[in-house]
Amino acid sequence: MLETRTRLLRAVAITVALSALIVGCGGEPEQSPRPAKIAFADDWQSVFVMNPDGTEVTRIAEGSDPSFAPDGSKIVVDGRSISTMDPDGSNVVKLADGGYHATFSPDSTRIAFVRGGVIYVMNSDGGELKQLTAPGTTSGRDLTSSQHPAFSPDGSTIVFTRADTIWVMASDGTGQRQLLMDGYFNSEPVFTPDGARIVFTSNRGGKDRSEIYVMDVDGDHIRPLTDDSTGHPSFAPDGTILFARFTRDSALVSKAEIWVMNSDGSNPRRLTDPKQTAQHPSWGKGTDS
Repeated sequence: MLETRTRLLRAVAITVALSALIVGCGGEPEQSPRPAKIAFADDWQSVFVMNPDGTEVTRIAEGSDPSFAPDGSKIVVDGRSISTMDPDGSNVVKLADGGYHATFSPDSTRIAFVRGGVIYVMNSDGGELKQLTAPGTTSGRDLTSSQHPAFSPDGSTIVFTRADTIWVMASDGTGQRQLLMDGYFNSEPVFTPDGARIVFTSNRGGKDRSEIYVMDVDGDHIRPLTDDSTGHPSFAPDGTILFARFTRDSALVSKAEIWVMNSDGSNPRRLTDPKQTAQHPSWGKGTDS
């Protein structure tokens, strides 16, 4: 009996020691996979998320122009403040007072945004704020006001707009140069995932509305991707393009819906209910994708 009890105690001790060894080697409870989500805004300072197929639309926070970090871990929103939050709207952290067009760098460590027509960049925790473009004028048509910053896939370059034209600069603000100036209203430029082209919105279609176009990274070979009133393009990890489509109902009330299409403009399909105002879409990569 004593020998059996001794063997049992030794087995328990070995089990406890192995458990301690596993914990000591960094064994931690596995995190639940985070699903991919699409964030978007309405017209009333509300931010929503939904599944990539348009289901399970959920309001998560107050704000506008939501933009996911490339790793899907955070959303940055703007409006009254530049703030970050988890994909479910929790852990809200205010980074700066006021601003708009906030977007993460590819490595999720920096955020570019606009305040008063000036592009700034800061760390994702709000530190090391740096001004990248010059202040605009205070009267007349502002030809120096900068808007819509977006990082290149490698983080080295920022594309932006200035007085209806498209510009690029190094991510530290140096080397600013104009890519596209042709008398049309050009806005919302974003790099394609391979960095070889830029997708943007423009009224060059001659129908008094914005449409989505693509051009080479040097500003050449412009061609349309949509032929209706559209804007707010952004990319999913697989290269498909999320965008907003604008319509008017029978009472001439403006509507906005989230759509998705292939990178060449083919196979456009609606994701959101027409009754839901939805615009400024941003794809959040999940840990299970």
